[in-house]
Amino acid sequence: MKPFDILTTTRDALATVPGVTTCRIGLEANMTPADYPMVRVVPSRTAYGAVIGARRVEALIYFGKPVHEFTAGLEAEYQALLTMEGDLLAKLGSMSGVSCEYVETILDEDRVDAYKLMALRVNLEA
Repeated sequence: MKPFDILTTTRDALATVPGVTTCRIGLEANMTPADYPMVRVVPSRTAYGAVIGARRVEALIYFGKPVHEFTAGLEAEYQALLTMEGDLLAKLGSMSGVSCEYVETILDEDRVDAYKLMALRVNLEA
């Protein structure tokens, strides 16, 4: 499978996670509140896979939602995003045709005022 095919297969699978409003390849600069809750598959490197003919894509999968501290508090935002993390990981583990190695989840440390963002670091191979 070609690297872009790995990305589109991953994008299409993650787009089916309940609650995801938009799911795209790449982290565009002109995102609006209407895009959230969002998922963005951002490749950082491609290489040959573990077996001859396979390809590997190292990627960050960003996900996030607007912060609404005034409703349920920041702890509720963390709970919602960590639930979303679990849903995304479950979907990545059940993709057809692409295998996923989960490396880690990176959190934003509350540095973005209007949104809570996290990112899964993964290795995708097909």
